[in-house]
Amino acid sequence: MSKIPAASRHQTIIRLVNGGSGMSISAIAETFGVSTETIRRDLVTLERGGSLQRVYGGAIPSGREAALDERVNMERAEKQAIGTLVAAMIQPDQWIFMTGGSSVLAVAQAMRNGPPVAVMTNMPAIGDALQAGQRHKVILTGGDYDWNAKTLFGDEVFGAIRNCSFDLSIIGVYGLDAEFGLVERTKHNMELKTRLATQSRASIYVGDHTKIGAVGRYRSIPFAGIETFVTDMPLDEPFAGLLTEAGASVFYPEQSASPEVSEFPHLQEKVNDNG
Repeated sequence: MSKIPAASRHQTIIRLVNGGSGMSISAIAETFGVSTETIRRDLVTLERGGSLQRVYGGAIPSGREAALDERVNMERAEKQAIGTLVAAMIQPDQWIFMTGGSSVLAVAQAMRNGPPVAVMTNMPAIGDALQAGQRHKVILTGGDYDWNAKTLFGDEVFGAIRNCSFDLSIIGVYGLDAEFGLVERTKHNMELKTRLATQSRASIYVGDHTKIGAVGRYRSIPFAGIETFVTDMPLDEPFAGLLTEAGASVFYPEQSASPEVSEFPHLQEKVNDNG
């Protein structure tokens, strides 16, 4: 296992550490058949990227359950790049649902001066980011307020979307698991994202590299259900292959050209319907 590329090793370390309460340096080194010094260097790199937190003798998960105010500053430039890329996919007058999450918030910030749209969200900060009423229409779902995540949750959220058919849903990724696809920490978010996938003509899933290989308690969207995935850098195996086999379109900022509307059949249909 010592011949595994560093990038692939890093993604596996993130998955192992985030899969529990942490892991020791010696255990990680044994897993890959490399020296503890190699793993120490790996952990320094991953901590700088906000993927985990180093502790004496090992590492523990970092940022996964941090308050939104902290998460928006983790991989900030990467999330801004994701936001700019997704904002370029938005068409005028679309009816969009945007979930909570720091990456989705970055998308809303990038959409501020873009084509006017109507947005429903369970994250009040998205309304602020879009400067609701100035250019875009924003509808909040209602529900109990989670101060840590800055989102609304509960039956009111499901009631708000019950009879909606969205042109597009922009959905934040909690984790992309190699076995299960998209996964969630809470049953509420699992159910919300599952419903959005069936009530939207198209869905864009957004998540930076720290979400690749991260695990969660609940399965939401299998690989076969992922239409468009936007992240901040090229994916390593097995994730690149799994998404390709599932027919998903994957975009990241370093690509030479931005995606066109024609790459999203459901969005193209919406444009044609509007004349």
